[in-house]
Amino acid sequence: MAPSPTGFVHLGSARTALFDHLYARRHGGTFVLRVEDTDEARNQPEFEAAIFDGLHWLGLRWDEGPDVGGPYAPYRQTERMDLYREAAASLLASGAAYRCYCTKEELDAEREAAQAAGRPYKYSRRCLTNPPPGRDLFTVRFQVPPGEVRWDDLVRGEIVFDLDTIGDFIVMRADGTPLYNFSVAVDDAGMDITHVFRGEEHISNTPAQLLILEALGHPRPVYAHLPVIIGKDRQKLSKRKHPETRLSLYEELGYLPEAMVNYLALLGWNPGTEQEVFSLAELEQVFDIARVQKSSAMFDWQKLDWLNGHYIRALPLEELAGRLAPFLPQLSPDLLPIAAQALQERLRRLADARDMLRYLWTEPATLELDADSMEKVRAAAEVLRSVEWEAPAIESALNRLLEERGWSKGELFNVLRKVVTGQKVAPPIDYTLALLPKAKALRRLDRVLA
Repeated sequence: MAPSPTGFVHLGSARTALFDHLYARRHGGTFVLRVEDTDEARNQPEFEAAIFDGLHWLGLRWDEGPDVGGPYAPYRQTERMDLYREAAASLLASGAAYRCYCTKEELDAEREAAQAAGRPYKYSRRCLTNPPPGRDLFTVRFQVPPGEVRWDDLVRGEIVFDLDTIGDFIVMRADGTPLYNFSVAVDDAGMDITHVFRGEEHISNTPAQLLILEALGHPRPVYAHLPVIIGKDRQKLSKRKHPETRLSLYEELGYLPEAMVNYLALLGWNPGTEQEVFSLAELEQVFDIARVQKSSAMFDWQKLDWLNGHYIRALPLEELAGRLAPFLPQLSPDLLPIAAQALQERLRRLADARDMLRYLWTEPATLELDADSMEKVRAAAEVLRSVEWEAPAIESALNRLLEERGWSKGELFNVLRKVVTGQKVAPPIDYTLALLPKAKALRRLDRVLA
């Protein structure tokens, strides 16, 4: 997993990390986290911390990385600059690369001329055959050979690129820093990476990386280019257009990490069976990269909500209470287990608890009721005054009242809910009342009777 710390963790990056983790665990391999932080203008320490935090939240652990070390350290590219310079010097010495002294203005002029002529731009190789004299600043360009490059992709099968479409590309800038394709290839070789999983947008980068590895005399890794994740607009998830792109959003909304892992695994992969609910341990046993689809994977909020609800309902009440605590800071610890019991069957996301229990700290508006509703509230208030203030006792008292009066649950409970909460959605009425102090609940009932 090789993220750049230039922003929040992308959902697609999280899925890539998960597939890396699952493949490594299934095959007894090593899962490596490498931070590609050479874009110094955009890198921020908090973005690197967000990578660690987000992947740890999912329950993923890497065997090698900046925070855990490993035999191929360092794992930040900014700490590996000498390795890139040595590799560039090796390419120059072998003739696989050459110095390019062209200025930005000269290269822009070449590009504009190609556009005007209606042909794809390729560098003219001016500096390979006739470098301008008297210049000191240079980039290092890779000399692309004729022919083609091909590889067997674990997801897409054989992929072939015509090298005539690829111009000589820069591997090192004039300031001595590497470009992406060069640093990645050098690191993959130097860290003995055997398998690279990444998004399909990187397919076009692969030929350059393979050429670099071959020129340096290193074996190539096996590649798997994963399908993009798209929104309901059928566009690739982007930071600008799709809020669901940001991994940390799901923690904020109260999705359980185990549900998120389960859902991410099914985005572009299927187990070949009808099973949809998987623990991380189960996924480590059954994940097969051959069952990753080529076509785009559509993000589906409803499917995620269904999975999350399943995991919430499977939690022991004590654990659910603990997970609800960050979302209900106003609620006293002694009420959290009651809230967990009240909400467990109704929650899609943990953050939904805030809206369902908003009535506990927000006074509802006073309602004007018709005579029939007033009678129901009056009768309920009367029986509740002498009840022990716990959900089972409240439920029994209200059920006796229903039996005596011949009212339906909907008739009585809906009006009580409106009076006590002012909300359309709340816990079952016995818990709705029990979570309020008894005096406060009765005061809300009495207020509409005054």
